[in-house]
Amino acid sequence: MGDVAAAAGVSKTTISRYLHGEFGYMSEQTKAKIEGVIKELGYRPNKMAQSLKATVSHMVGVSIADMGNPFSSLLIKGIQEECRARDVQLLVSDSNNQPTLERANIESLLDAQVDGLIVNTVGNNDDWLVRFHDRANRKPVVMLDRIVLPLIYDSVTNNNDAAVREMLEYLKGQGFAYVVFVMRPGEGISTRTARRQAVERYCDDLGLGGEVLVYDDGIDGLRSRIANLLELCGNRKTCLFANNDESMRDILEATSAGLRRRVGVCSFADEHWAKYSGPGITCLDQEPMLMGRRAAQKLFARIYDGSEEPCSLDEVPARLCIFASTEI
Repeated sequence: MGDVAAAAGVSKTTISRYLHGEFGYMSEQTKAKIEGVIKELGYRPNKMAQSLKATVSHMVGVSIADMGNPFSSLLIKGIQEECRARDVQLLVSDSNNQPTLERANIESLLDAQVDGLIVNTVGNNDDWLVRFHDRANRKPVVMLDRIVLPLIYDSVTNNNDAAVREMLEYLKGQGFAYVVFVMRPGEGISTRTARRQAVERYCDDLGLGGEVLVYDDGIDGLRSRIANLLELCGNRKTCLFANNDESMRDILEATSAGLRRRVGVCSFADEHWAKYSGPGITCLDQEPMLMGRRAAQKLFARIYDGSEEPCSLDEVPARLCIFASTEI
């Protein structure tokens, strides 16, 4: 900052006022001079340092459950688009599916003086998040994809219940008689619980046979369980319905191309991944970039636009994309 002040022939206080948008006592000539010097020197203000002196840092933090999941990268991309439009810096932390790491990430982001947080929780952390809500030093929070119930934070997720029903109605129309919902353990994870309950309810409502296959024993274990299950299904037209992209890939690895000519596969998954997987996998695209943008918009309304509305839940509709995997 000192170099900019010297080159512009003004004080560091004037430079600080310029950087914070305080132009009340600044001439147009001085503003233009400072702008030109900043461009010439390529000066970039240290937002971390600025935040220590300001009540608003123009930084937001994001805690992501698993950065290795392609779905997560699209959530972040959507958030980043909104941050760029508002000139807000984004700090991202990966929780690696560990509740303890998620808690540490949130504390670290608070220490960095962020104005607010977007949390894509790992699950099994609701008790801590409820206690965090009552802390004096907490900042506004938006829950993304996975949420805390009862609703105490602004939240953005999919219309999981309606999306599951739409998929099951489509499968019934395709002549499927039995649906197997394939998922990893979902205790404490709101999306997995909601989808599982919806599958069980709507299979019953629609007169479809069905069950939930929860696996955590690797590809070989999944392969064996699918084979045993299909043997029990006999001649009933059966579809394997994956909870997410990861379970979809596990199903594809655990089944042969020959088997998939006799058994349907569908999933909650990104359309651009699903259509190039196997024969093209019928999917419910969750619109993760839109979800990320919506979460950022809700957060900015709280921290920058003065919203004091009660916390609310936005459900982004999943989009049914039909490919060859269910046309058997």
